[in-house]
Amino acid sequence: MTEKALQIRHNSKLIRLISSLQRFYFRPTFLGAENIIANKPAMYVGNHTLYGVLDSPILIDYLFTQHKIAVVSLADHVHFHIPVWKEVVKRVGGVDGIQEYAKEAMRQGYSILVFPGGGREVIKRKGEAYQLIWKQRFGFLKLAQEFGYDIAPFVALGGDEVFDLGFDANVLLRQKWFNKILSNPKIGSLLRQGEVIPSIPSHIIPKRIPFYFKFMPRLPIEQIKTMEDMVVFREELQQLLYREIAALKTYRKHDFSDKEA
Repeated sequence: MTEKALQIRHNSKLIRLISSLQRFYFRPTFLGAENIIANKPAMYVGNHTLYGVLDSPILIDYLFTQHKIAVVSLADHVHFHIPVWKEVVKRVGGVDGIQEYAKEAMRQGYSILVFPGGGREVIKRKGEAYQLIWKQRFGFLKLAQEFGYDIAPFVALGGDEVFDLGFDANVLLRQKWFNKILSNPKIGSLLRQGEVIPSIPSHIIPKRIPFYFKFMPRLPIEQIKTMEDMVVFREELQQLLYREIAALKTYRKHDFSDKEA
């Protein structure tokens, strides 16, 4: 597929349908709506929660239903190798998260939803709740810079707590025999050196924990002139998200108390 052949598919009715059960079950609360600017596209950047499929539809639906913002989500490549599922991802506005597709979506004027942690941040292991696993990724910032997009930071709370992990993938990755398998170039490449191996939850039905989303003021990127500037900006962005996740946990605690009173 070339850039010209890319067709964005954003089926708002399907997105609403998918999120309806999740909205009923997780009772989401949205904060910071005053920071959402509908008439200027931006790059929405936030934390990816465990498995990534329970809160993302709620977020995408909220932005479109309440603010008329049809975001294009940059999804992990693995989604587009799964029959049927790949069609669902496309219909909710997802595109394979490579630069060529992202650029074409931005040329078409779409806001972009980015989780810099990607697939690894979704497949969390024990002790990694609400950790930003961004590695050394700067491509999303370079794209925002190229197209003059502000960064619209947000955080999500609840998704990392709905499952208890029964089997930790790290146990498997510590086995010598498994690492020997990963040493095979083809297998190692397919499994991304074990990165895409998920931990297994101890229960199938997720806990009914309320979800919270918070949108922070947009961050302009005109001040990024050098790679050093970009490194500093990304570090400050990460620290902002960590602070807001902590603040949202405090808000949730008081919110629970007020509702129980």
